[in-house]
Amino acid sequence: MPILLEIIMKIYTIIASLFLLVTINSAQAEDFKHTETNTFIKHNDLTFGTRQNIGLDVQQYILRKDFKDTPYRIEYRNVHKGVRQEHWFRAQMKAFKHNGFFYNHRIEHRIREDKDNVFRYRPQFGYKATVGSFTPFIIFEPQWNYTYATQDKGYSHVQTFTGVEYKVSKHFTVAPYLEVDFDKSFNKDLAFFILDFKIKL
Repeated sequence: MPILLEIIMKIYTIIASLFLLVTINSAQAEDFKHTETNTFIKHNDLTFGTRQNIGLDVQQYILRKDFKDTPYRIEYRNVHKGVRQEHWFRAQMKAFKHNGFFYNHRIEHRIREDKDNVFRYRPQFGYKATVGSFTPFIIFEPQWNYTYATQDKGYSHVQTFTGVEYKVSKHFTVAPYLEVDFDKSFNKDLAFFILDFKIKL
């Protein structure tokens, strides 16, 4: 069984590498119309975060709680899109982790001004490997929506994230990466750069 698992992991690594090449090639210079920055400050099991977008009038303010020694996390996001506000409530359960490969279940309820409220299942899966102070990663996040008012439901799109974390010190990590999104037909929708700053108190 371990041999079979290793074979599966190697096949996945090859597929992920090929996808990375396709992702980079599909992102054209005209896609990068804004840059996203995220700052997270963590103390014990609580995290406060903020998301700002350079070139886009969208901000997020994030409050997150991890439950120690469990796979569970809950999160609230206050989202500003121009003059509109949204309230996102998210819950996560870490389902699988082995040799850098992982899968997380995530559900989300969004309360939106001037738009129908929506429920989302948006799991995360991918690969992370730490080499010294660097942790390269590739993450896939497909999303399925259910709109309460119209009862429309179905697959929406997939977000992909490719980059590297650099651990500057035990208290500070920086992560530059690229997000490329694909619509339900897997046609590229948009691409932009992201820079994360993670502070651990």
